Amino acid sequence: MTEQYPPTPPQSAGVPSQSGPPPAFPAAPAGPSRPGRFSPRHPLVSGVLGLVVGLALVGIPVLLSDDGGGAGFGGGGGGAELTAPAKLGELRPFADVQRKEGVPKAGKMADGLVEEDRKSGERLSDAYGGAAAVVKRYADDDAETIVTLAAVRSRSPKPYVPYEDRERLALAVPPDELKVIGEVSCVLYNQPTPAGSKPTAESVHVTYCQRTGDGLTVQLRPSGSGLANRPAKVADLVEKAWSELS
Repeated sequence: MTEQYPPTPPQSAGVPSQSGPPPAFPAAPAGPSRPGRFSPRHPLVSGVLGLVVGLALVGIPVLLSDDGGGAGFGGGGGGAELTAPAKLGELRPFADVQRKEGVPKAGKMADGLVEEDRKSGERLSDAYGGAAAVVKRYADDDAETIVTLAAVRSRSPKPYVPYEDRERLALAVPPDELKVIGEVSCVLYNQPTPAGSKPTAESVHVTYCQRTGDGLTVQLRPSGSGLANRPAKVADLVEKAWSELS
């Protein structure tokens, strides 16, 4: 568990009544669930940004460039364009997965997903003063696993989670946790496990994993049953995306 600064007040909008993922900047998920296969209004399908200006979509937190010279948002990007990878590991663009099914209106819904991603990318870019940005969703062939990629040509603060005293709470691990895997930071939500017990893999839920550096931030937010409990796998996909976008 890592205590970050500055602290951020808990969010009230979109956060479930139970203790959930950290109120850091993105909106918190309601917990693991199987995504609707052809619904463009899936929680992950419907957004990517959680911005202080009130954008209710989930994605990269508000990112402040700390490059010298007072550059502000997007100051480290250098203007280089960003093109989303054709694949992420075994995952393909979610829109392509839907089109392949050939069900009625699948093509129209897939086109809608592409347009939503495009507009989300525009909003992310606008939040960084015009820095190059891209948002794209990927899925496996059965849409059991869905991830949202959000990338912007700017440095970001490291993710923040609130401090929680697990001993006071009589828990094996705190509900909110920051797990660092190599260069990737993963924000986790742990279902309550009593002190003295070993948390199960299913009790760990990945909110998002992120890597940031000079001129680039890459974030992945998983949904569905495939990666929601596997932070190391999500971190590996972040590294793959980072390698292609750097």
